[in-house]
Amino acid sequence: MFEPSDSPRIFGSALGVDFAQSLVDGLTSRGQNMTPEDWARTEIYVNTTRMQRRIREVFDAGPARLLPRIKLVTDLANDPVSLIVPPAIAPLRRRFELLQFVSKLLEQEPDLAPRAALYDLSDSLAKLMDEMQGEGVSPETIASLDVSDQSGHWQRALKFLNIITPFFGATNDTPDKEARQRLVIETLSQRWADTPPTHPIIVAGSTGSRGATAMFMQAVAKLPQGAIVLPGYDFDLPDPVWQAMDDEMTAEDHPQFRFRRLMDLMEFGPNDVKSWCDLAPIHPARNKLVSLSLRPAPVTSQWLEEGPKLGDLSAATEGLTLVEAASPRAEAETIALRLRQAVQDGITAALISPDRMLTRQVTAALDRWDIKPDDSAGVPLQLSPPGRMLRHVADTLGKPLTGEMLLVLLKHPLCNSTDSERGPHLRHSRELEIYLRRNGPPFPTPDTLRNWASRAEGRDEWANWLSETVFGYADPLTIPLSDHLQTHLRLAEKLCAGPSGTDAGELWKEAAGREARKTCDTIAENADFAGKMDTKDYAALFGAILSEGVVRERDKGHPQILIWGTLEARVQGVDLTILGGMNDGVWPEAPAPDPWLNRVMRAKAGLLLPERRIGLSAHDYQQAIAGKEVWITRAKRSSDAETVPSRWVNRLTNLLRGLPKQNGVVALDAMLERGRNWADMAAQLSGADHRTEPAPRPSPCPPVDARPKQLSVTQIKTLIRDPFAIYARKVLRLDPLDPLAPTADAPLRGTIVHEVLEKFIAGGFAPDDREALMQIANECFHEHCPWPTIRAQWIARMEKSADPFLADEVKRQALSDQRVIEKKGEIVVPNVGVKLTCLADRIDITPDGQALIYDYKTGVVPSEKQQENFDKQLLLEAAMVERGAFNDLGQKPVKAATFIGVNTTMKNSNAPLEKNPPDQVWAELETLFENWQRVDRGYTARIALFSKTDYSPYDHLSRFGEWDTSDDPKPEVLT
Repeated sequence: MFEPSDSPRIFGSALGVDFAQSLVDGLTSRGQNMTPEDWARTEIYVNTTRMQRRIREVFDAGPARLLPRIKLVTDLANDPVSLIVPPAIAPLRRRFELLQFVSKLLEQEPDLAPRAALYDLSDSLAKLMDEMQGEGVSPETIASLDVSDQSGHWQRALKFLNIITPFFGATNDTPDKEARQRLVIETLSQRWADTPPTHPIIVAGSTGSRGATAMFMQAVAKLPQGAIVLPGYDFDLPDPVWQAMDDEMTAEDHPQFRFRRLMDLMEFGPNDVKSWCDLAPIHPARNKLVSLSLRPAPVTSQWLEEGPKLGDLSAATEGLTLVEAASPRAEAETIALRLRQAVQDGITAALISPDRMLTRQVTAALDRWDIKPDDSAGVPLQLSPPGRMLRHVADTLGKPLTGEMLLVLLKHPLCNSTDSERGPHLRHSRELEIYLRRNGPPFPTPDTLRNWASRAEGRDEWANWLSETVFGYADPLTIPLSDHLQTHLRLAEKLCAGPSGTDAGELWKEAAGREARKTCDTIAENADFAGKMDTKDYAALFGAILSEGVVRERDKGHPQILIWGTLEARVQGVDLTILGGMNDGVWPEAPAPDPWLNRVMRAKAGLLLPERRIGLSAHDYQQAIAGKEVWITRAKRSSDAETVPSRWVNRLTNLLRGLPKQNGVVALDAMLERGRNWADMAAQLSGADHRTEPAPRPSPCPPVDARPKQLSVTQIKTLIRDPFAIYARKVLRLDPLDPLAPTADAPLRGTIVHEVLEKFIAGGFAPDDREALMQIANECFHEHCPWPTIRAQWIARMEKSADPFLADEVKRQALSDQRVIEKKGEIVVPNVGVKLTCLADRIDITPDGQALIYDYKTGVVPSEKQQENFDKQLLLEAAMVERGAFNDLGQKPVKAATFIGVNTTMKNSNAPLEKNPPDQVWAELETLFENWQRVDRGYTARIALFSKTDYSPYDHLSRFGEWDTSDDPKPEVLT
């Protein structure tokens, strides 16, 4: 295939050329005289599965021939020479072994890192070890680094780095995957040096960015029939620029730097790179423009020299569109609209972006046209139905089961996934949810389920299955990983099988289920190397392993609409290329922080710099933008801040603006205008057909006979401040739904404190018996507050409040010799027929027959003015007492009424009975109720709330937000 040569055969495929097609064309032209047997012996090494598949597709297009062997570089592990190299250890096993070492180190020195970082640290160490083995860097090299100018962080890092030292060297008979790859390449290179193969061997599409791959490329280049074909080689880059890229610390982020590094390793120059085939670039002028825009920083002054030589830039930017959308959603919708048009036009289109959120939004937007793109990245396993189910189950282990956690499991689509039982299961789950919201404890028990099941027929079997399945896993355990996994999967399978299921239901079915099963099997195979761990560490470990899995179903996507990662830009072969998410921090991605070595230390050790990824991304960008029709899209603003355009977009636009004489400004405006047209069409498509007027401030006027016939004294305050809440609750009969997970909030504390004081007063204890009060408090808080930390805090607050309360209680009991607790009272207001009810916390009777009314407040005690105008609870209670509303109490004159503060301030507040005597209060109440009997009197929303930030549970019903408190209410008579 190749003529004899004393120098390495280095070829390049120009930017914008379909690499797979050009590779096959070059092979065909050079192998015209090859026999079928020679074609079959030819070996081609590529670096991605998609590239391998694409090359085979081009060969399949004809003519018929024996195909060369197209392999992945990673397939070298299967070369016959690899039989003399020890087999590679499973990557997960190595991570488990490192996990044990890191765990023991953290036990000995807990100040080094939090326990929660156990798996992350182990994984990071494993990745560093893989990189060191791939680049041929020994631990001794790392340990000998000059760190005299570094901080004490290095000493802490060394304690972790010493962990990986035993896994290097000749004594290690179980090499890792990267180490074995390098060993195979070294062995193969030595064998080829003695007996080189005579058939063609070609490495195509690789930039040699990894050390082992670069070593293999060097070995191939020395073969009699060996050749290297570089992808996206910039033939327009002049020699001075190549020469300027001699320092990796400054030039690593240039798209062609990897080729310059290969030149140094393999001793060839830019002029030694020959064109692989005669296939011409689609847009040579655009390639020159982009190449100039990407010049490394030290030579960007060449813009002024070479820019005027580019000619008319309108031609160079033909087929190039720049979309600057207002938001990520607008960007996704604009991209989806263009992809929809591509389907209509019958062309192939590829969205290339490292932003997975953007690609998911585009996928969702395409769903309106029933288009499912072929996404090469697939779906993260942890986000698939089996992945979510397994993570939810893992999160329930080792902790008390809450109502919220229980419903998360029950509502998962895989739970009880037997077809015949799914319907009843969902019905039971919804009914149980309502029960738990209204009655359930924070932590349900089997008794909770039995009580729920007893309220209706047909629930017993389902409740028994659930009771036997989900309980018994609350205790944290320190056991081997295999036992954790067995318990975890057994619980998950029982939940998915349902009451009558004999297998795991739908858990392990479909592509996602098979991938989840494979991941769990891999964990089980290597579990013995992880040792013992507690339940919390197991859940974190399982979630981290699951997050690395991907579910791919490449045959289900639309053949014309593709979503690729940046690496796959090298494949090309599409009519429309969309580079999405072109903002800094997204493309290129910000380098991940390295917990072990900074960039200077990495350079000294011979490891890869963080900028390497930026340089590779720049190379992918340079190849992708050279396509037939190209879109560059970005969002000008993210969810919380303005964005910064990608540095490459900035360079391109700045270069165009700086060349007005070459129509650079005109070309840029045309690119933006094309983008605006599509963005406007997408906005119109997503916008509403007509503008909906905001809702007015509601003030419904229901019929008089539909208005409430009973109100409590505490609801009078609501009637005055927010009548709409009374309308929603009393007329529409809509009660706020209780939270699924009860929380330790102020209302709960108030309820418990009320019970404590009720039992203390009713128990007949001495008014200064502190021991009895705190004994009752401890019992009540332990019964009703299941959160240990919050319970301890509340008991401590009660301890602080006890002394001032008891001191006042001595004075209160000295005024009376009789008292009633939690007394119910009711009375019908004449003329209007509305019943007023009350549950009095406490009423004391003095020796002369007068009543003293007390109400406990754990929150803010209302002031005198608030009581006069809004909070009329005590004033109304006084009026009810004087009118005999409380059975067995009779009519009593009221001497005083007081709010007793049981809070941090311990402030009491007397009701202003002198200014507002009971008769006056009652007359005002009658007037108030009479006004509410008017047909045109509306229940206005939020009419007099204390603060505009106050929350009403019915704000969503009144559509608060579409109107505000400055708007006039709009009464609406309902019939």
